[in-house]
Amino acid sequence: MVTAFKRDQISAICGPVRRRPVFAMLGFGAFLSILVSACQASQSGAAGGSVPLDATRPALGLAVDPTDGSLLKVGGGVFKSADQGKTWSALPVPAALQPTALQEIETTTAAPGALLAAGRGAGVLRSDDAGQTWSAADSGLPSKDVAAFAVHSFHPGTLYAWIDGRGVFRTDDGGATWEKMDEGPPGTQVIGLAHSTLPGSMNTGWLYASTASGPYISMDCF
Repeated sequence: MVTAFKRDQISAICGPVRRRPVFAMLGFGAFLSILVSACQASQSGAAGGSVPLDATRPALGLAVDPTDGSLLKVGGGVFKSADQGKTWSALPVPAALQPTALQEIETTTAAPGALLAAGRGAGVLRSDDAGQTWSAADSGLPSKDVAAFAVHSFHPGTLYAWIDGRGVFRTDDGGATWEKMDEGPPGTQVIGLAHSTLPGSMNTGWLYASTASGPYISMDCF
């Protein structure tokens, strides 16, 4: 169950603490259903040099390409399948961008052709041409060790990243600049982020954080 806030409490949170999310504990079942329904992701290759990839390694992240319904996965590299996962083809990413370190992949129906990926040691990568070219999108982040990542549900330029020991960061310009939002859920490490539009949100939706101690929710009023 989502923690309930009275209107005056919400105003107090959203007014003076702009860009300071307040995370509240969320029932796991509710979190899981939202995470599954919001689950989209994607990643791919680039111009320039490539790095050997291994399609036999387990998928660490999975996504659906909204342009054609194909599957995308990361884990030992970045791969695409046009036959529901029966076969996979490697999508080359420049070796300098550390494609084998990627752990998450995201797509968004708000910007077909936009692919975003992240991972510890790789930072955040983006492609705006269905993976034909790639660039780093983590300027301003204190580290490339991005442990959790999410794309705004309908603002494709708004991204969220969690860095262990540093907190939650947000960009509104597609990764050109980042700003620290908060320390994140208290006393725990974030292992997953998801953004979703839901009835009752104060602004553009909710930001969810999966942690070892359970899921948390933050009102998107920052």
